[in-house]
Amino acid sequence: MTTAETFETTAPATGTRLEISLRPGVAFPDWSVVTSETAAEALQSILEAFGAETRWSGLGDGEDRVRRAILEHYGESGEAPSMAALTQSTGMARDVLGELIGKLESRDMVVLDPGGTITGAYPFTERDTGHRVRLGDRLLNAMCAIDALGAGAMYHTDATIDATCPACGGAIHVETEDNGAALAGFSPSTAVVWSGIQYFDSCAAESLCTVIAFFCSDEHLVTWRNAKHPGGKGVRLSMDEGLQVGKAIFTPLLAPASLAA
Repeated sequence: MTTAETFETTAPATGTRLEISLRPGVAFPDWSVVTSETAAEALQSILEAFGAETRWSGLGDGEDRVRRAILEHYGESGEAPSMAALTQSTGMARDVLGELIGKLESRDMVVLDPGGTITGAYPFTERDTGHRVRLGDRLLNAMCAIDALGAGAMYHTDATIDATCPACGGAIHVETEDNGAALAGFSPSTAVVWSGIQYFDSCAAESLCTVIAFFCSDEHLVTWRNAKHPGGKGVRLSMDEGLQVGKAIFTPLLAPASLAA
């Protein structure tokens, strides 16, 4: 059984690899870690569905500073930062922070509740999504399977991931090594990643992330797609290909500027 025989996939619309300069010497995404054409197809499809070129275009220094502070707080504490915590870490006034966080929400870089409290910042969320990531002594909820796979590499930390197959409820376990950059092992050995494509309401957490998941086998992926996402576009990835996509997206987000750039 091959991927082409079993899964209908979506190809990149433009054929041109999107690359955005985040800061000197740091490009988003990091195509250098993508060695599989299938992973490249999935990555480009995610970027196009999300509208990454438009959403990242013109990102201001203040927005980026707050975005980084939010992710750094997640990595240090395992939870979303309060406004008080961000005020302390950034030195910004609350009204300035509120304005910048609102801009990040409009770019779909953070998720807020109706009261304006941060409830998520890719790759993490305060909700139980069935994708649990352990980074040292911190246990976090990832938005989806690819977010979970990329989280450790973003912090240069080995990660342990526990997820549930949406088709059968079976346990899926993944461990990374080399500071989150490589797979140390996963079970069951037949586990795969489905990188589905759908985006609406300007929120990947409520759309795109709901169709990116681990499955304990190709057969269970097919069962789930037939029942829950019939005709839905996407790309079936091996576990290593899923890690490639996760690293490409998330490693640049906290990478420092290169002095050599």
